[in-house]
Amino acid sequence: MNKTRLTGIVIVVLGLLTALIPTVIFKVCAAMDGKFMKCHWTSQTEVAVGIATLVLGVLIVLSKEKAAGAAYAVASAINGVLVILIPTVVIGVCGSADMPCHSGTKPALIIAGALIIVTALINAVSYIVSKKKA
Repeated sequence: MNKTRLTGIVIVVLGLLTALIPTVIFKVCAAMDGKFMKCHWTSQTEVAVGIATLVLGVLIVLSKEKAAGAAYAVASAINGVLVILIPTVVIGVCGSADMPCHSGTKPALIIAGALIIVTALINAVSYIVSKKKA
């Protein structure tokens, strides 16, 4: 198994992890008085971005064209940036530091996003370097 396929598999796992963090691993706050907190919307958005990242990882694994694989890797890196920005800037989480979404979900998503970015950039560079050698 070559490096690009291996990093594609890692991106698949990280995409799945991104979707599971706010829904299963570090659940966000439940609705209060029938109203949803900001962290609920962060969770919904992160599930979508996680699934998109997972799909991009699958495309990386299945890609036969180096340019397409590099493009999927760059798109994955952009998704990694979104994973970080959603709970920190775009939507956010509950304001209280005592809430589980603030103390568990947000840091876990930041770490997952950072790992997606690093893995995707390694993958993209791998494609570029292997293209130059060919």
